[in-house]
Order: sequence, then structure tokens, then C-alpha cells
Amino acid sequence: PRLTKIVSTGTTPEWDEAFAWAFDSPPKGQKLHISCKNNSKFGKKSFGKVTIQIDRVVMLGSVAGEYSLLPESKSGPNRNLEIEFQWSNK
Repeated sequence: PRLTKIVSTGTTPEWDEAFAWAFDSPPKGQKLHISCKNNSKFGKKSFGKVTIQIDRVVMLGSVAGEYSLLPESKSGPNRNLEIEFQWSNK
């Protein structure tokens, strides 16, 4: 698991952070699960989550896009997460 720094600026926060994972061999069938949460005085409220297939990143080398966060409840607004992935053999 990895955690980003807490960003508290408006309704469109930008993290601009990078994470790296080491694999013994290219992952097949593995998924990356991302959860976005609001860290407020009243506890952590989930904005939603997204699951991304890693195979596509390995095959294409680089994948960037906007992903819809699936809300934890049906009563929240739709939110998107813009992410860029890169595969490296280094």
C-alpha cells in the first residue's frame, strides 16, 4: 500500500506524486486498487475507488487517462481521477 500526502485545496486537488513498485516478472492479471478519501475533522469520508488492470500498462508501456471513481454510496456526486502509468524494465 502507498499513501499520498494530504492535499487540502479546493474541489480539484492535485497530488503530482509518483509511486514505484518492483516486480520479479511482468504482472499478469494483477490489478491496482485506488481509494480516494477526504481527511476532515470528522473522519475519513470516501470519495470513491477505482480498480485498474496492470496488464494494459505493461503491454502499452504508458497509459494515461481519466477514471471514474465508483462511489462507496449511491448518494454522492460523480468524481474522476486523472492518472498516468508507466512501465519500465529498469
